[in-house]
Amino acid sequence: MTTADVSACNNHPVPSAIDRAKKSIAPGAELNEWLFSPTDVRRDDIIIIGNQSSVIFDDTDGGGGQRVFHDNVDRVPGSSFQHDSHGDSLPRVPTVLTGLLEDWPAFSNPGTTWSAEDLAARTAATTTRVSLDGGPSFARNSMCQGRVTLDEYRLYCESGEASKDAVPLYVFDPDIMRSAFASDEFSIPECFSVDAMACIDGTEYRPLPPAWLLVGVKRSGTPIHDHPLTVAWNALLVGCKLWCCLPPDVDESALLLNLHEDEEEFDLSALEWFRQCGELPESAKIIVQRPGEVVYLPDGWFHVVLNVETSSAISVSLALRRDLPTVLPLLMETDKDFATFWIKRLNCQGDFDDYLQNL
Repeated sequence: MTTADVSACNNHPVPSAIDRAKKSIAPGAELNEWLFSPTDVRRDDIIIIGNQSSVIFDDTDGGGGQRVFHDNVDRVPGSSFQHDSHGDSLPRVPTVLTGLLEDWPAFSNPGTTWSAEDLAARTAATTTRVSLDGGPSFARNSMCQGRVTLDEYRLYCESGEASKDAVPLYVFDPDIMRSAFASDEFSIPECFSVDAMACIDGTEYRPLPPAWLLVGVKRSGTPIHDHPLTVAWNALLVGCKLWCCLPPDVDESALLLNLHEDEEEFDLSALEWFRQCGELPESAKIIVQRPGEVVYLPDGWFHVVLNVETSSAISVSLALRRDLPTVLPLLMETDKDFATFWIKRLNCQGDFDDYLQNL
């Protein structure tokens, strides 16, 4: 290779795997549009500190002062619901369940097992690629998808590449949960073992599987959203997550949604949401989730989740039979074909008869 060739390579570095994924997600955007703007206060100067009960956003150098989010959600032993396979007795508000991961191989060495590094090593001999989510508004408004190997995502986390992104990407993938190594590493807690939506799995109304792997570098996260038909549980294996949960009847202004047709911006990233949320209503539930804890989220609750540290988690959604008398009539109003199809499938099961009366 000549000196000129070396110079050309230096002037035009080979795009990283994440760069290629970014171009797949948002083909019309330049790679520099994903990065911090030169006019922005460096986000690395905003320190996010996690402890057992609070997360502090420190922007004193940027003139923004400090903002503290205190955990206000009860911890309940998961064993309290061990004989309730249908989840009938689960709380009606977001709750943190403890003790449910103690026999999981995925949690055998907390802080190490299923970390980004561990997952990368386990899948290094395969060609497994996982899907990405997150990024700036133009990326989250895209229907395209970027995929990388878990080792490529590990490198994104550890090399400093993610720290240059204004809104980092995170792994959000269902396929790996059905792989040989993953399926033997976790189990469904008894109180979440019966899914009233399982009868429509794989159909046009529920084409995606209910279990997902989430691996997210610090500052990445899931924007505000809700699950109107299902409850969800999120088991944290590594890291720390900050949650804000708001009830279904919350004033829409508290959600900070950008839903107007004349606005180009998509919903705020999780990081910006926490920066801009202002005074929260009394009904807001704040959770600082630690490894080994399972966050249980009832249907209809809005939630936004930020990775305070690089984190790995398993998230699963399901429908509880107790919610069918409320969920199905609402679904009938918005999507009659979906509701009718689901009801017909449920009628064949036998376990849901008492919850389908008058439908």
